[in-house]
Amino acid sequence: MKRLLLAVAVFCCGVTIFAATGATTPKGWMDHFGTARQKSKQLNRPILLLVTGSDWCPYCVKLKKNVLDKPEFRKFAKDHLILVYADSPSKTSLPSSLEKQNRELAKRFGVRGYPTTIIIAPDGKELGRIGGYASNYLERIKKLIEQK
Repeated sequence: MKRLLLAVAVFCCGVTIFAATGATTPKGWMDHFGTARQKSKQLNRPILLLVTGSDWCPYCVKLKKNVLDKPEFRKFAKDHLILVYADSPSKTSLPSSLEKQNRELAKRFGVRGYPTTIIIAPDGKELGRIGGYASNYLERIKKLIEQK
């Protein structure tokens, strides 16, 4: 009986973890904004919210390849930011709850183009944003978080 209960518990946890994660979310990024807000407050670090179209937006792909995947950005982000990936892919299905959350985040923050990066202080105040792809992306992020 104990083995059956254990097996059911493991299965349920596995389903919950799988359902709660976006298939497109890169390693080191979170995809649930509420959890990120809690972590931001706990660690007193700003959130970098990236609203992206990972598989259809050319500038999103370029930003990921040329900036976000680079060691310099990863190290800086690991030490200074809470990363949230709000993706709206066209070729990959996300869990419906995540899809809904990402749509609501884009609406809440008035996103009009992809990619849009929004820096949010631990208290919830928007510190600034970057629309599109910028070659000086990391430097702009650093300037925005200095306002924290």
